[in-house]
Amino acid sequence: MGRYFWGILALPFALLAQPKAVIFIDSADPGQAVLAESINEMLFYSPTLRSLLAVDIFDINVAAPGFGGGLHYARDRGGKSVSQYRPAVLPFLICFDDQKEKLRLKLEQKEQLCLCTQGC
Repeated sequence: MGRYFWGILALPFALLAQPKAVIFIDSADPGQAVLAESINEMLFYSPTLRSLLAVDIFDINVAAPGFGGGLHYARDRGGKSVSQYRPAVLPFLICFDDQKEKLRLKLEQKEQLCLCTQGC
């Protein structure tokens, strides 16, 4: 009985430990804008991936139109996020697990997002 009780109490903390992907793009580059749209579409059509991974996209193009979907999209006005995460090139992917960085790489295709999880 006691073990079951503690298991239920620990469940919300286990759910908070969702892996996270942070992506940096410059949507002024048409190729990077298409890549961001394809990632958004991939998340839209994959509820499993959406449940396994939280995705944040930071766009350094302050004049870009926003979009919604299965990811969190933000314009990086003033470069606050770029200075915090320091991506080497754009587009760039950083994967986190339990708030610890586990992977950094140049993002070339949407399937690389699966590297942030145990696989797709």
